[in-house]
Amino acid sequence: MGSALSCLKQSQSPPIPSVVFERYFSFNRNTVTSLPPECLREIFEYLETKGSLYSCLLVNRSWCKVATPILWKSPFKLSNGLSTESTKIIQVYLTCLNRKSKQYLCNNGVILPSNIIEGISSPIFDYPSFLRELKFSDIYNGVSDWFSNVIGNLGDEQQTTFLKILITEQLFKLFMNQCSTFDIISLSDIPYETPTPLLPFLTGSVNCFSRLKSFHCVSKHNNKSEIFRAISQVSEFIETLEVGGVDHDMEVKALGVLIRAQKKLKKFKYTWDYQTKYQVVLSETLCALKSQSKFLTTIQFEYCNFHHCNSMEALADFENLEYIQFIHCIYIGDKMNSFTNAKFPRLKYVGFYTNYIESPRYWVCPDDVAALIENCHNSLEQVLLPRTGNCTISSHKLVKALRLCRNIKDLKIQMGEGDIEEFLEFLKNNERLEKATLICYGDSNIEYFFTKTNQLWPNTLSSLNLKGQWIISPEYLKTLLKECKSSIKQLDLHSSHITDDHVGAVIEYVKEMRSAKKTTLHSCLISGERMSEEGRRKAREFVNLTKIFL
Repeated sequence: MGSALSCLKQSQSPPIPSVVFERYFSFNRNTVTSLPPECLREIFEYLETKGSLYSCLLVNRSWCKVATPILWKSPFKLSNGLSTESTKIIQVYLTCLNRKSKQYLCNNGVILPSNIIEGISSPIFDYPSFLRELKFSDIYNGVSDWFSNVIGNLGDEQQTTFLKILITEQLFKLFMNQCSTFDIISLSDIPYETPTPLLPFLTGSVNCFSRLKSFHCVSKHNNKSEIFRAISQVSEFIETLEVGGVDHDMEVKALGVLIRAQKKLKKFKYTWDYQTKYQVVLSETLCALKSQSKFLTTIQFEYCNFHHCNSMEALADFENLEYIQFIHCIYIGDKMNSFTNAKFPRLKYVGFYTNYIESPRYWVCPDDVAALIENCHNSLEQVLLPRTGNCTISSHKLVKALRLCRNIKDLKIQMGEGDIEEFLEFLKNNERLEKATLICYGDSNIEYFFTKTNQLWPNTLSSLNLKGQWIISPEYLKTLLKECKSSIKQLDLHSSHITDDHVGAVIEYVKEMRSAKKTTLHSCLISGERMSEEGRRKAREFVNLTKIFL
């Protein structure tokens, strides 16, 4: 049994469902129920669903003692967003408050149920001590659900918010006192009016934060500099850092202190809410990241403004970088030349994405991106290439840069009719492509493109997405699916030129493959402005009969 568990762990397979669990361990009921706690804990860690773990609670006392801490290390993750579930979780935590905290809440206007005040329903376990993922949004939203379902919202919205924050703070204090260690702390989505949580409890709480692995703080709150400095004093083993809303010099400097305090930071994400404002990126922050150049594997910039960043040169020496991404970032066009000579020997993913191609501030220089692709062609596995202003020139340069890439599994690229020959070279050299997304700019007829490439797609291709203003006849679409060398299981078609006839062609193809008992599509998503309601109705009827998603 021990060797079987070891193999399962090393394979990094999905969590074992309860059916498989029974198959493994129902062979000897006495042996299983008498396993030592250490073995049970290893087994239960694979049972990620609430139902499976809850069933373990009911077997016997020893199983209950082992399963309960696993259930309560991240209870809101198992609540599936249901307000009734989060209400129950908060109710349990409130019963764990000491008499002083309960009295404090009552004195400030919180109407607690009598069973909580009088301690009638005393908890069986010390549930707060099991928590390992402390997330402000989970606690605050759970308190809001509890308040609505148990107390009922007051007429004064401001007073209601004040009481919810008051309860949240007391629960934070409870967790600080009861938990020996946290793996994750998230202070994201803190309401602006909330007094800074944690800070009053950080002093002297070195133990519970000393092994913190992940810290998230994306917030409008104006006291982030104190939070960053406080965390930097007690946590030096953070591996994942996600921050946003850093908008003045004090916060930038404090963030730099937090980054430099870490001994092995692996993942960094800088992000913000574009509806509010973009996160300003300064060279000072990138220089702080350089202190982690030996360890960082992932860097993500999302809704960031690089206008005031002099250069990205500080990022060019990250020898273990595997993942770099820019999502809806502005003014990075003239900063990308820092990567022209950069060689990331382990880089597997490079991604650029934006919906706002019409604005020049989102444009990226194709020459610099092409140089980055060419420098890292041996290791790249997933590539999401940018859309830029001059589609014809940029797409040709970027497609050409792919010719040396032999290991790409997932590719998303903008291309036109003039890029066919370059793309053919890519297909000839690549035998691992699994997913391809082709964005066709302009009104491009892609029948010629597929006539040239149909037999060159690798056998590994299972997903094909066609987006943009491409043109293809229904007859040729059916021919493409039948003659393609690859066994395409997922097909997504998005174009204003799509009609009911295209839907009919796909339906005919599926029926013919089914009749011939051959492999066919598992899912197909078709959308177009020219599709009629009748065509959509027929597609839905076909879906209901065949389980194909159209």
